[in-house]
Amino acid sequence: MYHYLDNLGRGLAFGAQVAGSLTALVMVGSLLLGVFYRYVLGDSLVWSDEVASLAFNWTMFLFASVLVREGGHVRVTLLVDALPSLVSELVERAIMLLILGFGVLMLWTGWNFAEFTAGQVSPAVRYPVWIKNAAVPACGLLISVHALVLMLRPTRIRNVVESKHE
Repeated sequence: MYHYLDNLGRGLAFGAQVAGSLTALVMVGSLLLGVFYRYVLGDSLVWSDEVASLAFNWTMFLFASVLVREGGHVRVTLLVDALPSLVSELVERAIMLLILGFGVLMLWTGWNFAEFTAGQVSPAVRYPVWIKNAAVPACGLLISVHALVLMLRPTRIRNVVESKHE
């Protein structure tokens, strides 16, 4: 069962990395185009910064969810590494439980905020603002899935104990 969940998490992380890379390219391209127009052509693009902001939002949140999967979230490992194996494993799972709660909170509040801004449009491009704000609940869902998969992973302690008995 865990194998299927892990594959789902791996697939979601890969998809988030691909989408995050594409939105990063859009962001950089939009900013470079805006700079080119402003300083080389002496004109300005009214939409460049807005598109870059939209792409930045999605880039940041997509890669943040991948960091949870890869264990790259902000943490201090000095104390956890100094603990005995069993306690360290329990602390790691408690941390994942907190991250899961944070992901659910992001999903819920982000959804409410995206819904609140559903009738608004951006000033220059005129895209619906909820598209930008939907990055928060999408990231919350991805973070929740990754944290749940990491919480349900087989314990490293069992593997260590089994290898000592062989």
